[in-house]
Amino acid sequence: MKRLVDFVRLFFKGALGDPFEKVEYREKVLNDQLLTVIFSDRLGIPNPMYYYLVELLPYLGEEIEGWEVRMSNRKTVIDRILRELGEP
Repeated sequence: MKRLVDFVRLFFKGALGDPFEKVEYREKVLNDQLLTVIFSDRLGIPNPMYYYLVELLPYLGEEIEGWEVRMSNRKTVIDRILRELGEP
């Protein structure tokens, strides 16, 4: 009986869980990329559109701290890029 429950659990995890995890991960990566473009001047990259992008700050204020932590941790950024490229 326990084996049947394990098989059913694995079936639903494979059928429903994996695609949602991939979508959430992709959304997180795209969000980080958007924040990198908007706050590129904080990383030392000049951005001529910064004057216009400042208008987005009230909407992104809550996400700045988490983004700064993720971007300051170089190991995390490199690890994410390598995961996207895949292992050799």
